[in-house]
Amino acid sequence: MTTMELNLRKQHFTQFILSMDEEEFTELEKYAKTLSLKKAASKSKPYPWALSEKELTSCVREAREDVLYGRCISDEDLTKEMEEW
Repeated sequence: MTTMELNLRKQHFTQFILSMDEEEFTELEKYAKTLSLKKAASKSKPYPWALSEKELTSCVREAREDVLYGRCISDEDLTKEMEEW
């Protein structure tokens, strides 16, 4: 969406709000407040894909084992491999 289209939508929405009676405006106000509270609450929660401490510890343990047993590739080798793609 272009800036002009967004500005036009904002103008139409502003006109829509200005045409409301008190009852309609009160309902819109309540809805906006509810929406704002939901958005604020979702920001305080961790991302849904965030690992728990147990999962993170397990991943780190697995990565250390991979390095210990040579199940990894050096940065230089990876760079060379990527250049061949």
